[in-house]
Amino acid sequence: MSRFPAFLLGILVAIATAMPAFAQSVVQTDNVRTELLADVSTVKPGEPFWVGLRQTIRPKWHTYWKNPGESGLPTEITWTLPPGAKADPIVWPTPILFEVGGIINYGFKDESTLLVRITPPADLAGPLKLEAAANWLVCEDVCIPEEGKFELTLPSGTAATPAPPAIRTLFEQARRSIPTESPWPARYGIAKSGDPTLVIDAKGLKADTISNVYFFPAEWGPVATMAKQNAMVDTNGIRIPLKRGDAKTALPPLLAGTLVLTEKTADGTVKQAFDVSAKLDTAFTPSSASLAGAIGSEELSLVQALLFALLGGLILNLMPCVFPVLAMKAAAFARLAGHDRAEMRRDGLAYTAGVLVSFAAMAALVLAIRAGAGEVSWGFQFQSPIFSLLIAYLFFVVGLNLSGVFEVGNRLAGMGQGLVARGGTTGAFFTGVLAVIVATPCTAPFMAAALGFALAQPAPATVAVLLAMGLGLALPYLALSMTPALQRLMPRPGPWMDRLRQFLAFPMYASAVWMIWVLTQQTGADGVLYALGGMVLIAFAIWLLRAGSTASAGTWLRRGVAAVAVLLAFGVVLKLEDRPATAASASGNATGGVNFDGWERFSRERMAEAVAAGKPVFVDFTAAWCITCLVNERVALETAASRKAFEQAGVVKLKGDWTNRDPEITGVLKELGRAGVPLYLFWAPGAEKPKILPQVLTEALVLSELSSIEQTKR
Repeated sequence: MSRFPAFLLGILVAIATAMPAFAQSVVQTDNVRTELLADVSTVKPGEPFWVGLRQTIRPKWHTYWKNPGESGLPTEITWTLPPGAKADPIVWPTPILFEVGGIINYGFKDESTLLVRITPPADLAGPLKLEAAANWLVCEDVCIPEEGKFELTLPSGTAATPAPPAIRTLFEQARRSIPTESPWPARYGIAKSGDPTLVIDAKGLKADTISNVYFFPAEWGPVATMAKQNAMVDTNGIRIPLKRGDAKTALPPLLAGTLVLTEKTADGTVKQAFDVSAKLDTAFTPSSASLAGAIGSEELSLVQALLFALLGGLILNLMPCVFPVLAMKAAAFARLAGHDRAEMRRDGLAYTAGVLVSFAAMAALVLAIRAGAGEVSWGFQFQSPIFSLLIAYLFFVVGLNLSGVFEVGNRLAGMGQGLVARGGTTGAFFTGVLAVIVATPCTAPFMAAALGFALAQPAPATVAVLLAMGLGLALPYLALSMTPALQRLMPRPGPWMDRLRQFLAFPMYASAVWMIWVLTQQTGADGVLYALGGMVLIAFAIWLLRAGSTASAGTWLRRGVAAVAVLLAFGVVLKLEDRPATAASASGNATGGVNFDGWERFSRERMAEAVAAGKPVFVDFTAAWCITCLVNERVALETAASRKAFEQAGVVKLKGDWTNRDPEITGVLKELGRAGVPLYLFWAPGAEKPKILPQVLTEALVLSELSSIEQTKR
């Protein structure tokens, strides 16, 4: 019995002896657990090794990088070392961007390891004692300064021995998070405005594989961190127009920082980070490299953006995209004429709810894509051939319903496509949903600036602007449903309503044909076969469901065959994944199906070359799925008078086809604060900056702009 207390006492002594060393190498605060580690267990005199200050950060909180951005403080380490020992500066891992209340900061979340190389004295005899005092700022909604004192004692020997495997793994992870030296030369020029443009001369870069490009300046001051960056990637490399920072001194001869990008590879997407040191190139003066700087992109306040969004949504009712759906809604309201006013109000509110819910869903999708991919544009979904085919199916089925081929009863109540033709609040709600779906390839006046603002703002502003646009789209019908005076102007229902309902099927069929045409521009001629084959299968499924009585012994067989037909139709959709992303035209001059007759393909280099030569330049950013673009071409850009005026004025006509995703065009749109097409730029001869023309063109407007060239010559 007398031995047990002695044994217990020995254990307690051992624990007590170990605790001070542990306590001095690990500090636990309310928000951060910080530990000082070494990648060796035994040091060799005079031979460098690495230590790491590893921080595990409380969820939703963050610490700061060496350049914290607009606020914050970087982590600092003060060393106390024996004579002859040396500690190098911190080697910082790749930061991430935080946006809190509109303030841009750079730092770390979850965990980070700050590496420092230590060189022990060459005449070291005995253990090496390292002492460090660290302080850091950790923030969420509030910021809390924290600190810790650390001590690490390592034995010395004739050879360094590595740390245990678990610690070596942590150091390997830390080294992978450190940016590598850039394999490409870098330079930067200063525009007349004083703003710098960073150029990464990466010749032969595959632009379509690069996304999410961002430059983290190494120091606060030379470059503004609050300004959004719109990087442009092409085969010549990467250009990033930047904004001059708040530092009053001249820009440095070397602009240092970390370049982060995402690259698509055969094995998936890979995030890469490079340390960049860009020399000031006095011979390079950014001009066309930064269109936003040349034009002066529209800087809207949130109130202005909300007003523009509301007006844009209201005008969207007049755009050709939504005519078929709005005609259906008008017919539905006419059927309600003379009904109880409460029913009219319910119908109008249901339609408005369908529009707003759809815009809210779109806002959620935009935020999700932006969080993952980093960029999103208006109408981006129409760049997917799968989406184009699904919308063609939707238009086709709605057309069949309006034609009376089938009625939405118990057997077809589950078909989402038919919901838009149902009566009551359900039909009104899904008519609002359909209106939003078909409206997305259209851009109305006031919309471009509002959308460009919304897609670059924090989540609350993005949601608010998109909902304001939805309210504008729904407003005419909401006002009609709520205003008895307007309701009295509506025609009385009668037999003509059935004729109108059947007539409205043909705009839906026309819309389906249009979407098939868009599909062929994206996937080639085979897209017609896929689309029409899928439509035949859907029509066959509807016919089967209508055939026979519900009590027939073959009911379940018919339903099963119909289900197989529908599955095959959607199998056609999945088959499109195997098709190429673009389809070359027979002439080989264009992809995406946009008419290039008399037009050159857009590129920044060709645009800059023509502008530098003092030639008039007209740039048309368009897409096959953009009805506004196609209408503008027919009524304003491709008329006989316009063609003749372009030719007589010697205009260099450039066309940017955005039917399929194009990183260079996307970069220009983002740079100008635009979220989609159409976009028209016009340089008069010798002009330093282009003029942005309205989204809805007329022949008279185009001829007026071109006539100014002749007046200048005189």
